[in-house]
Amino acid sequence: MRQPLRLPTVSPVVFQRLTRVSVVLLALIVVTGGAVRLTGSGLGCPTWPRCSEDSFVTQSEYSVHGWIEFGNRLLTTVVGAVMLLLPLVSLRLRERRRDLVLLAFGLWLGFLGQVVLGGLTVLFKLHPALVAGHFLLSMLLLLDVVALDRRACAGPGPTRPAGGRELLWLSRLLVGVAGAVLVLGTVVTGTGPHSGDSAEAKRFGFDITNVAQLHADAAMLLVGLVIATVLTVRVGGASRAAVRASNALAVITVAQACVGFVQYFTGVPVALVELHIAGATALWIAALHVWLAMVNRPAPADLPASPPGPRRPPPTGHPTTAGPATADAAGTAGTAGTADQHRSKAPL
Repeated sequence: MRQPLRLPTVSPVVFQRLTRVSVVLLALIVVTGGAVRLTGSGLGCPTWPRCSEDSFVTQSEYSVHGWIEFGNRLLTTVVGAVMLLLPLVSLRLRERRRDLVLLAFGLWLGFLGQVVLGGLTVLFKLHPALVAGHFLLSMLLLLDVVALDRRACAGPGPTRPAGGRELLWLSRLLVGVAGAVLVLGTVVTGTGPHSGDSAEAKRFGFDITNVAQLHADAAMLLVGLVIATVLTVRVGGASRAAVRASNALAVITVAQACVGFVQYFTGVPVALVELHIAGATALWIAALHVWLAMVNRPAPADLPASPPGPRRPPPTGHPTTAGPATADAAGTAGTAGTADQHRSKAPL
């Protein structure tokens, strides 16, 4: 009688690598999506899901804009394949974990929503509200995948604060303000000159000076919170991971603020706007890392055991059998070692 086909189990190391690749891909698709908009290629493929009425591939009459939009759709297909693979892999882990499965399926559902929203954005001729929603949903997907990557690199079990509770609340406030800066950034984009298509497109009816000033005010509040975080993690006894994450966030924030001011006073050139989009993505990921570093998670349960070292031969001229005193000492050491092992396996 034939045995039913069973899929092989997956090691946590493979799953960790897959989550790390997913972080890179989801960040990359944000940057390439910005390039589509900034080059006026948002309607390079004028319909969806096909690129033209009778083909999924771009046509020669669509020129370079068609190739840019078609290339972004191909990259989206690759990202979609990885998003579909993650939940399946999470179900085949050697030790299935509910938190990893839920986060992985959350990515899958979020990506399906992103596909639908992207299609609506094309069908409604790049309405700024849909363009903004498309970008913000990407930020939510990054939140999901960064949390998934963090948990995949840790073991199951309860967490404990990496410092005082005020550090945890400060990091939550930091992420909230960073999210508000991203939302205001989409309002500035929907009001500004880069509509995503070379033809005239619908824009928000706000005054660009006012919304840009509001975005800058929120960004300055974020800078203040980043400075407070960098100082507080040092005096609050936070972990090294939290210190490193706050340092990285500080560097990215300063660079992002400089790019933002330069692009505003130079008439928002395309290259600087694209750099600003990449910086916003990096800043969001860095802020999430600061927040997630404020708690300590258990170490992975299946770390590979180190192989035993070579046994040294006994010195020449000495007996190889231990006397009573040596045997008693060895027995005492063995008992202590066994107790240490039991203590090391006890839960924190």
